[in-house]
Amino acid sequence: MIIKDSFSITISKFSLVYQVILVLLIAMLFFGIIGYAILAPTLSGYVHDLKGLGIGQVIKNYVKSIFSGVGGIQQDGSNEYYQAVVDTVKEIAVITKNHVGSIWGGIIAIIILTVLFSVFYHICLYTVTDTLHTFMSSDSEYGFLSNMIANLSKSFKFSWAYVGVFIASMIIVVGLSLGIGFLLSAVNNFLGIAAAYFTLLLTLSIQRALFAGWMPAYIVSDLTIKESLALNFKMAVKTFKDQLGVYFVLYLTTLILGIVVALCTFGFGIIIVWSLCAVLTQSHDMVNYYHYKGKKYYRDSQHVVDPTKKYKEAVLDDPIE
Repeated sequence: MIIKDSFSITISKFSLVYQVILVLLIAMLFFGIIGYAILAPTLSGYVHDLKGLGIGQVIKNYVKSIFSGVGGIQQDGSNEYYQAVVDTVKEIAVITKNHVGSIWGGIIAIIILTVLFSVFYHICLYTVTDTLHTFMSSDSEYGFLSNMIANLSKSFKFSWAYVGVFIASMIIVVGLSLGIGFLLSAVNNFLGIAAAYFTLLLTLSIQRALFAGWMPAYIVSDLTIKESLALNFKMAVKTFKDQLGVYFVLYLTTLILGIVVALCTFGFGIIIVWSLCAVLTQSHDMVNYYHYKGKKYYRDSQHVVDPTKKYKEAVLDDPIE
């Protein structure tokens, strides 16, 4: 029922997907311009030296050799494609050492911009969630931009807290994925890549299932950041097992759909998949939280769901009182 109602609410508020697309495009353009203005002069010399190595062609040849089965990675480095990668890495190391100052400047700039973009993105998710709450609780419309401006102070503080936790968890996620991928690549390269992706999806799903109730608790129950986090963990104890599978399938589907759409649209359509996934996951979080709290909600403008009753009895014609 939770999954079905999540899709129903997403469809009812599908305009949010278009609004998220527009906001993300503007944000990507804004941060992209700032990033280019900072990084272009900082890393121009380093990039110029790297271009002379033909890194793209070296990687392309190596990846082709993996999937075509031509040769293999020998311990003595006899495979020409593997050896070319090794030689290129050594040359990159030399060039990097010569530009270490500008590289560190670029890394710091990228980290700052990434954190700021993440904060803005979660402000956007906060706005989506609060808009969904307005619809689910009273079947009312709340303009996206008006909502974002009205809740900017609350969403800004929450986003900083969430991004801090998210960054810490992502370090663990990426570390586990790369570690397992490298270990299994010693047995088989394709197995290593598949294991890395599987681990990434699984750990992302675990992270999402653990913190799925944080934003809804903060918005719906009007708690402080710490109080909503505590309630989130209390909720996760009861819902984690069921929600883990949902998020894993959702992320896996999003990954596959994103790859297909990206290939068909030369990468431009991936933002549509990204925005749709963002709205759907926030809808799922909200429905899950409403069920946890036993609160009635609008599934669409004609039906109200009472999660304390059986599903056949939960669809009511009367509005929420």
